[in-house]
Amino acid sequence: MIKVDLHMHTGEDPHDGLRYPATALIDRAVELGFAAIAVTLHGKVLDDPRVFAYARERGLLLIPACESRIQKVDVLLYNVTQREVDGVKSFAALREFKRARGEDLLVIAPHPYYPVGHSLRRHLEAELDLFDAIEQAQLHLPWLNYNKRALAVAARYGKPVVANSDAHNLWMFGRHYTWVEAAPTMAAIFAAIRAGRVQWHSPTVSVWDIVRMFVIEPVFVR
Repeated sequence: MIKVDLHMHTGEDPHDGLRYPATALIDRAVELGFAAIAVTLHGKVLDDPRVFAYARERGLLLIPACESRIQKVDVLLYNVTQREVDGVKSFAALREFKRARGEDLLVIAPHPYYPVGHSLRRHLEAELDLFDAIEQAQLHLPWLNYNKRALAVAARYGKPVVANSDAHNLWMFGRHYTWVEAAPTMAAIFAAIRAGRVQWHSPTVSVWDIVRMFVIEPVFVR
């Protein structure tokens, strides 16, 4: 089993005011024993070859990815280029793109029922065939958990669930992740996720964590 986190942001993000580069996230991931991560910038694929070389040197698989805006909602795309992301602006286009790319493309539904305007909501079930997995998002309290509906949909339709941190700061990264029964390669990880060979780990956060995220260190500037 390998530990992965497939939804994180860094200072290269064009929409979030973050203060740390992808290399700092790579260092932290190695320190915490992750085998693979994905930096999912908003609308932008991190494609700096120096960053990917740095990850390889440190023994970490860095998956090219993007948190893309499709029909005004967020979708996580993996093993993509910027040109490909720019060409997919509708679910119909994503369906055609996925058909063309086959198994070397992974699509995950991020925070589908969270109370933000760019969550999938009704689109999750309407476009369910597009998604290889559904995200268990980090921000949930014992008495307030917007993941519950997503987990119910996953159970109803037999979709795998992966936990991601959606980290917008280094301290947010490390507690929420997924164990994947696979070798540390993109093809193996994608196949294992589709097959449901995963165990997600996502403890509740504290009220203090929420305050720190949105009041003391607000970095969500979209």
